[in-house]
Amino acid sequence: MPAALSHGSPMPRQWLLILMLCGLVFACGLSAHTHPAPRDIAVIQNFDAARYAGQWFVLARIDHPAEQGLIQTGVYYRSNDDGSLAMVQRGLDPERKQWTKRESLALPAGAAHEGALKISAQGAYSDYHVVALDTDYRWALVVGASTDRAWVLSRTPSLRAEDRSRLLQQARAAGVNTEQLLWVPQERQGAPLL
Repeated sequence: MPAALSHGSPMPRQWLLILMLCGLVFACGLSAHTHPAPRDIAVIQNFDAARYAGQWFVLARIDHPAEQGLIQTGVYYRSNDDGSLAMVQRGLDPERKQWTKRESLALPAGAAHEGALKISAQGAYSDYHVVALDTDYRWALVVGASTDRAWVLSRTPSLRAEDRSRLLQQARAAGVNTEQLLWVPQERQGAPLL
């Protein structure tokens, strides 16, 4: 049985190593919990957060309670020095004639060049995977933790027929049920700037 340590005696080296190892395991576990790698979702590999920044129209989505009924939906991204993107989402509730607005932060969930992000809002994290992106960053397809959550983004309030066709083809290849996409009215009548 080891001798008891006196108050002023140094901690044995093996205890220091054990404490350091426990700290490392805890830190790795915490990191994996908050920023896990994407599961079974192929994200783009040439993602540039600075080019992705700016205003996007949310042209279509697989509806979700937080967005249900909203029209004229859009999102504005601001690129931060640390590789994250500040996000402001908005949409119009036509029944109440009120605009909704949510702010959050998109953090890299993998390498900086991958289109895998984690959205941090009010202490919770959600998956954000860019699975298709126009080479000129004119349109994008984003899915959540699974292909049951999907969004079609565009720099303009509508897509050219050939762009829409190409995007839908890529969405189907990514496993998105394009029949579930709800195309969102984007008529601009007094829409606020983000």
